[in-house]
Amino acid sequence: MSNSLRDQLMKTGLVDEKQARQADKEKRAQRKKSKGGRKGQSPDPDAAARQTQVQQARAEKAERDRALNQQREQQKKQKSAAAQIEDLLREHALSTRDGSVPFHFTRDGKVRKLEVTAEQQKRLSRGELAIVERKGRFHVVPSDVVPRLHERDATMFVAMVTAEDLSSEDDDLYREFPIPDDLDW
Repeated sequence: MSNSLRDQLMKTGLVDEKQARQADKEKRAQRKKSKGGRKGQSPDPDAAARQTQVQQARAEKAERDRALNQQREQQKKQKSAAAQIEDLLREHALSTRDGSVPFHFTRDGKVRKLEVTAEQQKRLSRGELAIVERKGRFHVVPSDVVPRLHERDATMFVAMVTAEDLSSEDDDLYREFPIPDDLDW
């Protein structure tokens, strides 16, 4: 009873040895295919979907990384600009400690007062100096420094007398009324 079908067919003469080996070979190949062997693996229908998901996840991660790097670069630029502004102010700001003469200017619709020296007041009124606000403090700087500060931070507040402010239209109207020398503002 232990005779296999192959042995029985060979005994009866229906199949010879060569045909039996060929049948065994085909049977093994078929078993390998159905088992999913490494070389003759049948395509997995979910593999393509998983591969697509993996690629999509990689693309999303790359996009997140790119956005994060861009944000970090922006923060680096802002820190660098802030440090450069601080350096410019430290280097060019004039001391107002000995100031006893008030200089008035407007900020957000309010009149502000800064105590400066007499020389600084004259230079401020001629437009040679400017007032810059940084971190809640007002600094007096030369007017040629203002463009460099604006390169680093365009939103920075600057109070400066310009050529338009020094126009002679008002002077023509009040030419007849001289200002007395002893008048203090």
